[in-house]
Amino acid sequence: MALPFLVACSIPAPVLFELRDGRFQLMEQGALSPFMAGRGYLLVEQDLAVFLKQAKVQRVTFEPVVLFTPVTGEEFRSHVRIYVSQFFRENELLDLDVTGRRMLTLNDQYYFASPELKALLADSPFRYLDFSEGLSGFAAGAA
Repeated sequence: MALPFLVACSIPAPVLFELRDGRFQLMEQGALSPFMAGRGYLLVEQDLAVFLKQAKVQRVTFEPVVLFTPVTGEEFRSHVRIYVSQFFRENELLDLDVTGRRMLTLNDQYYFASPELKALLADSPFRYLDFSEGLSGFAAGAA
């Protein structure tokens, strides 16, 4: 049985807060990460978003996003928000359809790639992406 792969980033991401106007406020100083996942959002650098669009990943949509630094008032438009519409819960892991190029989300906070998409990303220039099968990347290491 094929399992999806948790996608993570080797480059630490700053804490973000989504403002009512749709921008994301940086809650701490530091460089932006090319892949930032949090509760209710997935933000990726534009090059990765273009790659995923060209790969025709299933059940995702893309939207430009603005990152905002309140200390300086500076805005960044270097990232794209990805909406993933295939949700699952831990107990559904073994029953998921992971055929084709798919992204999935667990608890609208953790993002997974199907085996086909994982293979494509692993061969891509985006070397900052890390993968772990199923839930093995979590502390409990289940499935």
